[in-house]
Amino acid sequence: MSSKINHNHHRINGQISLQPCPHLAEFRSRNNGSKPFRALQDCLRIKPPGGRAAIRREPNEVPRCSACGDSGGGRTRLYACLACAAVHCHAPPGCGPSHAAAHAEFTSTIGGHEIAVDVDRAELFCCACRDQVYDRDFDSAVVVAQTAASTLHAPPHSSAATTITRSPQPENLRKRRRVDYRPWTPDPRERVLMGSSSSPLNGTVSDSDSNSDSRSNQSNSDLLPWGLRGLNNLGNTCFMNSVLQALLHTPPLRNYFLSDRHNRFFCQKKINGNGNAAAIANKRNGSNNDGNANRNARMCLACDMDAMFSAVFSGSRLPYSPAKFLYSWWQHAANLASYEQQDAHEFFISMLDGIHEKVEKERRKSQSQGNGDCCIAHRVFSGILRSDVMCMTCGFTSTTYDPCVDISLDLEPNQGGSAKMASTKSNHSCNGEADGMNSSQNRGISTLMGCLDRFTRPERLGTDQKFFCQQCQVRQESLKQMSIRKLPLVSCFHIKRFEHSSTRKMSRKVDRYLQFPFSLDMAPYLSSSILRSRFGNRIFPFDGDEPDASNELSSEFELFAVVTHTGKLDAGHYVTYLRLSNQWYKCDDAWITRVNENIVRAAQGYMMFYVQKMLFYKASEKQVAA
Repeated sequence: MSSKINHNHHRINGQISLQPCPHLAEFRSRNNGSKPFRALQDCLRIKPPGGRAAIRREPNEVPRCSACGDSGGGRTRLYACLACAAVHCHAPPGCGPSHAAAHAEFTSTIGGHEIAVDVDRAELFCCACRDQVYDRDFDSAVVVAQTAASTLHAPPHSSAATTITRSPQPENLRKRRRVDYRPWTPDPRERVLMGSSSSPLNGTVSDSDSNSDSRSNQSNSDLLPWGLRGLNNLGNTCFMNSVLQALLHTPPLRNYFLSDRHNRFFCQKKINGNGNAAAIANKRNGSNNDGNANRNARMCLACDMDAMFSAVFSGSRLPYSPAKFLYSWWQHAANLASYEQQDAHEFFISMLDGIHEKVEKERRKSQSQGNGDCCIAHRVFSGILRSDVMCMTCGFTSTTYDPCVDISLDLEPNQGGSAKMASTKSNHSCNGEADGMNSSQNRGISTLMGCLDRFTRPERLGTDQKFFCQQCQVRQESLKQMSIRKLPLVSCFHIKRFEHSSTRKMSRKVDRYLQFPFSLDMAPYLSSSILRSRFGNRIFPFDGDEPDASNELSSEFELFAVVTHTGKLDAGHYVTYLRLSNQWYKCDDAWITRVNENIVRAAQGYMMFYVQKMLFYKASEKQVAA
C-alpha cells in the first residue's frame, strides 16, 4: 500500500489497516504514474546539512500564504500545491481558516490540486481530506537528499567530514523510563540468618580500614578486594592473563559461575559418558582415532573457567597458574598453540567461540548467536548490529542484521587540534582528562565517542562496491550506515591499533592516545535513535523494525576493565586495569597494585569492557547497616 492517511482506517484480523487516500492515488495517475514527484527534487533544501528537509524554489525564499500573506508559525502550516505551486496556509479546526482547503475546493472542477507539500517539513498533505498522507516514492526522495547532504556536502578532509554532530532528539519522543537504584539493607530476620549461616570474607576493605593507620602494618595482599588474585605468566601469556582478569570480574559472568550454574564435575561426568559411547561407536566402525576423539571431547573451556573462578575466589592470595585452561585453549585453537606472544583480542574471540562450540555440540543442534540464549558467553557479550545499504538513485534500502560479541573501532584521523575541539563539543562526559599528557598525545587525541560516531555515520561506497538494487534492477551507487540493533549486557570495544598494509607489505602499531569515559550512554548509537535522527517520521522504508524496548532501559554503561598494550608490534606487554568497589587496580600478571584513576585515563587502551549500569555496583552506593 503506497499511500496512507491517519483517520480513514478499519480493522482486519484485529489490526488497524490504513486506507489509501483517493486524491493521492488520482494525483499519481495524472502525473507520470510511479514518479510524480521528480519536479520537487530540485526544490528540496536541507538545512543544516543532514537536518530537516524543506521546500524552497530559492535558498533564501520566505514563503507566504497567497490569500492572507501569513508566513506560518504557531499552529498554522504553509502548504505548496503540487499542481500550481501556490502557497496557502492551513490551521487545525477551531484554530483559524484553511486557505489550502479553500484552494482545493475552488479548483475541484479542474482536479489535481488536492495534494500539497509542507514547505517547512517536506511532508505531503491532502487539502481535501485535511490530513497528512504518506508516499514511499516521495519519502525515498527526501531520504536520499537528507543522507546525501550529511555525507557529500562536507570536504573530504575537513573535520565536518569526519565528525558528525548529532542533532538533539525531538521533544515529542517518549522518554526512557529510568530504573531507580535501591540498595539492599537486611531486615532483623535476614541478619539472624546471615549470622548463623555465613561467615565474613577475609581480605575485604571497608571504608574505615582505608583511612586507618593500621594499613601500614598489613601487607598489600590483605588490602585487595575479595577475588582479586594475580595470574602467573606461563611464557609470553600476558595476553591471556589480561583478558582472563577482565572476564573473572565481569559481573554477569562472575555471578553465573559462582552460583554453580556450570558444575564442572557434573559436566565432566556427562562428557565421559558421551565419550565412552563415541569410543564404542568408533570401535564398531574400525576407527583408530579413539584417543584423539576422547581427549578432544573431554576438553571444556567452561569447566576450566569454573575451576578458575573457584580458585581465584577461594581466598588465597598466592598467584594462580592457569595452566589447565591454557592447555584446553591450545586444544581448541591449535593454530595458536605456541609460546609466542598472541593478540589479546584474538584470544578473547577464540575463547568465547570455544565455549559456544562446546554447548552447540552438546545440544546437537545449531543455536543462533544473535538471540543471546545459546550459551553463557553469548548471553553476556552478544549483541546485534544493523547494516543499512541505501540506493542513491531511488532510496531503496537493504537491511541486514549480524550478531557480534564485540565492536572493533578505528581511531579517528589525526587532525591536530580539531579532534580535541570536537571532543569537547560532544554531549557525553569524559569525566576529566588524564594529568601529565604530553604534547605529542594532545596532537593525536581521539575519543571513544568519536570512534563510535565514525562507526555509525553514513559512508558512501565506492564505484567498485556498487550493490544490486532490487527496485532499479541494476547496480547503483549506495550509502551504508551501521548501527546497534541490540545492546549486550557487557559491551567490549576493540581499538584497531595494529595496521597491516598489503601494498607496503609491513605492519605497524598506532600509539595515539584514546580518551574514554568511565560512564557511557549508548543511546545515540542505537538503530532506533539513528533512524529517528535521519528520517523523523518517514517510517515506510523501514517497516517492521520497531525499537527494542530493552535498549531503552539499558543504554547506560559503566567501565569496569581496560586491557592495555605497551611496546612494539612484535615485542609488547599486556596489562589490565580493573575497577572494583570504585577503586582501580593494575593487574600485571602476578602483580596486583592499587592505582589512581588518572593512570588509567592516560593508559593506551586496547580493549574496553563496559557493563550495563543497572548491573554495576559502586562503593559510594553502599549502605552499611548499623
